[in-house]
Amino acid sequence: MKTSRSLPLLPSRRQALAAALLLGAAAGMPTTGRAATPVAADTVVEAVQLPAWVERNGDRRAAEPGQRLRAGDVAVTAAGSRAVLRLSDNSLVKMGEATELALQNLEAGRKDGQAQMAGKFRLVTGVFRYATDYRSKALGVNRDVSLQTATATVGVRGTDFWAMSDAEHDAVCVFEGAVAVMRDGRDTIALNQPGAFWVVFTGQPEKPAGQATPAQLSKFIAQGDLQPGSGVLVQGGSWRTVVATFPRLAEAEALRMRLQKAGYPASVANTVRGHEVRVQQVATRQDAEALLRKLQADPALGAAQGRVEGA
Repeated sequence: MKTSRSLPLLPSRRQALAAALLLGAAAGMPTTGRAATPVAADTVVEAVQLPAWVERNGDRRAAEPGQRLRAGDVAVTAAGSRAVLRLSDNSLVKMGEATELALQNLEAGRKDGQAQMAGKFRLVTGVFRYATDYRSKALGVNRDVSLQTATATVGVRGTDFWAMSDAEHDAVCVFEGAVAVMRDGRDTIALNQPGAFWVVFTGQPEKPAGQATPAQLSKFIAQGDLQPGSGVLVQGGSWRTVVATFPRLAEAEALRMRLQKAGYPASVANTVRGHEVRVQQVATRQDAEALLRKLQADPALGAAQGRVEGA
């Protein structure tokens, strides 16, 4: 799409967003009445396009569907990968490729009979999309979700928006709802129409917000969407990739550990054939085959054998 300047679409590794997004009608969680009793909120990996990782206490392991996340975890996707997280109120967080997202706080509870959900995230680098769930809207879940960068905070109150940052620009686009772009020492920019779009290029004067074209919106959405048939895992996926089979358990465990380190959630199963190294919960046969080809193409993994089968 065209704007006043062409917009690069691939995120780099490091640069904080220079934008904070706050809904125009945003307000904090109620402070009157009985206090909520917060508990750790369930946040799970809904789906992942491999390779990807979850870091916990300095330990990095491959991400896999159904994996429960907690405060302090960091979700990471590689170049060409994606991940989808589901929050306790069924809202979704979509991570684009080469993205690093820290989960700083995750809590749930009730106050005055109303469900409460709080989440605080820090986008280290990459692409972030947040979309609230219709059911939680209908049930009146009171949420207090924020996305923090080095210089700004994104407050979320029932909306659907996209944001990214790289070395060349910072950009924000609203798909539904309304946000306000707030920067230190500058007037707030209201984005309150579907497709409202703001971008600032590094080292260049800031320009007024505009409207994204349909082509540009499609590109923004695609940055966070999973790519079917490219090695996608989902909760309850009915296919598996058998990477290799070994006569000795030690050999299978060595490959499993190499795969885990590389961002592939492998396990070992003892069968009549031998010790099989597997990746489970693969979405489709096409995803399983694509995953096998990807693993076999990497000589560092040593996955020269393999097959796919229904789980």
